[in-house]
Amino acid sequence: MLNFEFKNPTKILFGKGQIANLAKEIPQNAKILMLYGGGSIKKNGIYER
Repeated sequence: MLNFEFKNPTKILFGKGQIANLAKEIPQNAKILMLYGGGSIKKNGIYER
């Protein structure tokens, strides 16, 4: 195996109203990874936003 270094700084927003703050946190045209479970994110419309 080759030697390598991996850095993955993570910022997680929790709480009421945090979806509205995402636009300030994510640069335009950025690629993101969304993790969710149970499907509620799609049922309540957050996924589409």
